[in-house]
Order: sequence, then C-alpha cells, then structure tokens
Amino acid sequence: MDLIEVFKDSEDLVQYPAGTVVLREGEPGDHMYVVMEGELSIRIAGKTIATASPGEIVGEMALINSETRSASVVAETDCVLADIDRSSFDSLLKYVPDFSAHVLNVLAGRLSAAYEIIDR
Repeated sequence: MDLIEVFKDSEDLVQYPAGTVVLREGEPGDHMYVVMEGELSIRIAGKTIATASPGEIVGEMALINSETRSASVVAETDCVLADIDRSSFDSLLKYVPDFSAHVLNVLAGRLSAAYEIIDR
C-alpha cells in the first residue's frame, strides 16, 4: 500500500527537526504517523530496534491496544509526518482493508525485531 500517495494531500502534516523525540515510550498514545519525508528510529529501552522511512508508519501499537507507547520514536533527520488520530485510524481500519493488512504486517515485523533484540 502506497501510504505516501494516500496521505499526500493530508491537512495534518507536521514537521519535526532532527533529534526530536516524536513519541515517548511509556506515554499514552492517541495518534500515529505516516512518514512522508525523513527517517526515524524506533527505540525500546534506548536500543534501536527498527527505522522508519518514507511510506512507513510509527505509533500504531498504542492505537491497537489502547495502552501506553511501547517504544520511543526519534527523528534522525528532519521529518514530515502525516498525523492520524484515533478516529481516523478506526475509519481506515474499517473502510480500507489494505490499510488493516499493512498495519498487521508492520506490527508483526516490529515484534519480531523486538524479540531479536531481547534474545541477544
């Protein structure tokens, strides 16, 4: 699914300079992002478990399980992100089946990466 194409005209684009903590592990989560430009690192307990580049998503897990953030996300470069709030997320899951499959694939990949880090 080409999320950049889907969100290219979004009115909810936000910019973060390099070095900004975009999402913080342990905080409540009520939105996620699509990376439109730039690169972010996804960190658990200070260890980078993955990176996110244009077309990828971050922050989805807190919207799925309605709990606190399981990881921090840090802008490694200047970034432009499409902000998706809980209501929009729920609508995308309900009305865009490709989005649901995409989120599940991302989630599975991130969980695998986290387990690999833990097993070291």
